[in-house]
Amino acid sequence: MSGPSITEIEADIEQTREQLTETIDALGAKLDVKSKAASHWQEIAVVAATTVAVVIAWKKL
Repeated sequence: MSGPSITEIEADIEQTREQLTETIDALGAKLDVKSKAASHWQEIAVVAATTVAVVIAWKKL
């Protein structure tokens, strides 16, 4: 009984490495709390600034 060839094994190893890299990158993105917090605060700042601008414009009417 013959098993997979060396080329097939090497291809399988490369595919596994690529999948592991994608998984690690995805986990890193999920665990990047600092980046998520900064993004969240940027969104809050934009909403707050827009709200202030609308209130000022509305008061001038």
